[in-house]
Amino acid sequence: MAQMVKQKIAYYKGKLMIDVTEDKVYREIEQIAIVNIETIISNYNHKALNYMAQAMKLIFTSVYKQIVVNETALKSIRKLCAERKGPIIFCPTHRSYVDFLLVSAVLYYYNMEVPHICAGEDLMMIKGVSHLLRMSGAFFMRRTFRGDPLYKAIFTTYVETLCQDKVIMEFFIEGTRSRTNKMLNPKFGILQIVNNTFFDKKIEEVTLVPVTINYTRTLEGESFPNELTGENKVKESLSRIVKAFSILAMNFGTIFLDFYEPI
Repeated sequence: MAQMVKQKIAYYKGKLMIDVTEDKVYREIEQIAIVNIETIISNYNHKALNYMAQAMKLIFTSVYKQIVVNETALKSIRKLCAERKGPIIFCPTHRSYVDFLLVSAVLYYYNMEVPHICAGEDLMMIKGVSHLLRMSGAFFMRRTFRGDPLYKAIFTTYVETLCQDKVIMEFFIEGTRSRTNKMLNPKFGILQIVNNTFFDKKIEEVTLVPVTINYTRTLEGESFPNELTGENKVKESLSRIVKAFSILAMNFGTIFLDFYEPI
């Protein structure tokens, strides 16, 4: 932080040719930090989570014939969560926007603790929806930290704090949805933060739980061929979500949810 302040002072004095006190720069950085914190953190609310879980159940039972869950594996993970000595982090494959709350909904109805989910900032841009997601445990992350060391420091500290509080978390190690139903190369950003928290001896242990989510048919599958041939990714918006309710009369088959040996 002190180094950032010195750089700011040098910038103001050198570029703007004005006299500025160190206190003024601290206040400016503090205001930027507050905005970043409010942008990142979740605002967990159990009542909102209950409503979200009921909505997810309605949608899933309307659109999909069934959700097949490996209950034997989930039973052992429930015991692991109850006896944990550090954070438990679910790492699902990413095929659909449904993935985002699917694991949470399944854990909720199996009477397990619902995870804090790391979501991309594109979902944060959807007004109203982002607020509901935040109350359901979501926290938001930029696609890149490049050029903003303050944001990186705040996000890193937030994830470290979740780890130290032994919070159950979820993030998609592929970073974005696969359009081909094949695994994408992993993104190591959050994994690096979690590992550094462990190797810096700030937590006793960390457990990663690989999860596979497979669909007979994904809700947004019809847009994938166009994106694979070079068209821009369709941006998420409230209007697109509203239009998506027309699919509730359709049948998209089965979802298969499997939990694997924890690492």
